Amino acid sequence: MAKVYRLESSIVYDGDLSEEGIEQVKKLYSKDINNIILNSLGGEINLGMDLGEWIYDHKLDVTIKYAAFSSAANYIFPAGQKKFLYKNSFIGWHGGATQEPTTFYEKLFVKFILNDYIKRSKIREENYFKKINVNPKITTLGQQEVYKKYEIEYKGWTYSLDTLNKLGINDVVLIDGEWSPITEFEDAKLFVIETFD
Repeated sequence: MAKVYRLESSIVYDGDLSEEGIEQVKKLYSKDINNIILNSLGGEINLGMDLGEWIYDHKLDVTIKYAAFSSAANYIFPAGQKKFLYKNSFIGWHGGATQEPTTFYEKLFVKFILNDYIKRSKIREENYFKKINVNPKITTLGQQEVYKKYEIEYKGWTYSLDTLNKLGINDVVLIDGEWSPITEFEDAKLFVIETFD
């Protein structure tokens, strides 16, 4: 279970996304809280949007001290008014609600088991990114044909600061004056997308 606690004017969220963890964030919140310190490898996509939307509505900053991956990178990191990064902060993407299933079995699974869930999540994701003014391609850009060569060795991707900016991730504050993100964290290895047109 995630560790969620207050640290001065911040709430620390350390662990996988869960309903209980998000409820704890809301319970700890008070008007003098201005930041969420996030360390999470993600969780179910709607939980990511739940917390991201709450952060956005409360005009909070987000600090990635160690890692944000999957739904934490998709939806929580971009929601911050300001996004604080340390020199080695790990932020990784590997897909979202709009990604297309690729294998025969994935297609069957989505068609017969997840169909309604995926439809609802796609609509919600589209509305979410409109609200926070971020390009929804942020969750799927690394799945384009040009990056297929990375599929076997890498679990996802990260972006250069310039590319993040072009995707709508603005107001990034570099705590150490630079960002040289690590590209391996636990069992996740990332390739870097340097440019986006």
